[in-house]
Amino acid sequence: MSYNIVTQLPKAPLSRRAVAFSIDAGVVWLFSAIISNNWFTFILFFVIFWIAIRVVMVYKNQGQSLGHFALDMKVLDSRHQITPNIQELSKREGILAQAGSLAMLGMSNCTSGNAAVLLLIMPLFLDFTVALVDIERYQQAFHDRMSHTIVVGTMGGYSLDIKLRWLLDEAKRYMR
Repeated sequence: MSYNIVTQLPKAPLSRRAVAFSIDAGVVWLFSAIISNNWFTFILFFVIFWIAIRVVMVYKNQGQSLGHFALDMKVLDSRHQITPNIQELSKREGILAQAGSLAMLGMSNCTSGNAAVLLLIMPLFLDFTVALVDIERYQQAFHDRMSHTIVVGTMGGYSLDIKLRWLLDEAKRYMR
């Protein structure tokens, strides 16, 4: 099954997508870690908050979550180039919520005695590995392919990466 993707849309680089994911995951992890007291409630609250921030917020905010807004990106339906509906966003983010909750659980419980919990990062790693080999198209990760979505650059956002780069350049100039 092949979908026509408009090639004029600006592809969002994987590095920016990873940072946007990390921003969202960090916010959700913080709330989940504060509320939960064991691994089960952590995963439960992580998934609930993830759906709130990555489905409801994205649907209401024209394809942008907190991380996507901060880095000028948005999620689009690859077939119609519009904001995906709730069902497609739920499918997309359900996959990411499961992989992300396991990854965050593994990273937050990692100590020198139980480094094997880092294996919980593997589902998230495998999800994004699909995007690494998809060079010709829009570098769709597994969750993007299953929900027929793409992540593209946009002009509407905070441009956090540009502002941080400018701040770093100013700090370097000041140090000289």
